[in-house]
Amino acid sequence: MARYQILEKAFIENRIYEVGEIVDVGEEVIPGPFMKPVDAAARKRAKETGLVLGPMQDPVDQLTGMRLDTIGASPQDVKNGMAAETCEVAASRK
Repeated sequence: MARYQILEKAFIENRIYEVGEIVDVGEEVIPGPFMKPVDAAARKRAKETGLVLGPMQDPVDQLTGMRLDTIGASPQDVKNGMAAETCEVAASRK
């Protein structure tokens, strides 16, 4: 078992956990970015899975597979970080 502190409201193993709660989960559970490792087993599991703490991905991004600010931008613009600028320019032309 590995022990984690919940950083965002989460649904894990058929239960809703609130911020700050501690959860014990088995090794089959892959920790999410909202789960802060508390014990050695959790830290080991986090390292094995490449866990990075931080805010969860926007649900729209999860559903569409793309960021809304990249719609209408070329892949090269996205790579160069110009996607948001491209969208702002397009919006100003309307």
